[in-house]
This record gives sequence, structure tokens and C-alpha cells, in this order.
Amino acid sequence: MKTTDSDRTFIDYINVVHRFGIRVLEDRCLVVIQIGEGQPMFGKTCQIPLQLETAPTLVRMIVENDLMNYPTSDLTDVLTGKKSFQQALDSSSGN
Repeated sequence: MKTTDSDRTFIDYINVVHRFGIRVLEDRCLVVIQIGEGQPMFGKTCQIPLQLETAPTLVRMIVENDLMNYPTSDLTDVLTGKKSFQQALDSSSGN
């Protein structure tokens, strides 16, 4: 599920059932894991654009899961630089 914050400084691509995903900012991304109702935990930052073939395993797994659950998601395009952060923000109403 794709959501943006009220300041439009990041986009979260989150699997709401398993509560993990990727947070995308203007030039970087990081893995997000939500445990219970507490604050989310963040993984190591990766610079965008990414080459998915060489991205960390967890990032690749999340991207694959996102595509499986949200086939029209633009996450891959944003991470690889085919779609800009601003374009993704502007299309934030869809996945």
C-alpha cells in the first residue's frame, strides 16, 4: 500500500498485513518494519537509483512482495530512477 506523509517528504510502500516495506525519500530509501503499535524501525539507507540485482536481499524481497500484492505499484520504477520521487508523489493516490 502506497502512502505519503502530510509534509510530502516521503512515500511508504508498506505491506499492511505483515507491516514491513520501503520508505522512499527524494534520493534514498530504507527498509521499514513496524512492530506492534510502537515506532517503526528503519534499516540501512540505500541511494536511489538502485540496481535491483545488486540491492540488499531484504530490499529485493520487499520489492518482489510489493509487485505480487500491488501489480500496478510504481515502487520498482521509483527505486531504479525510471520515475522521479516527485512523479511518484503526484501519483500517490494509486499503487
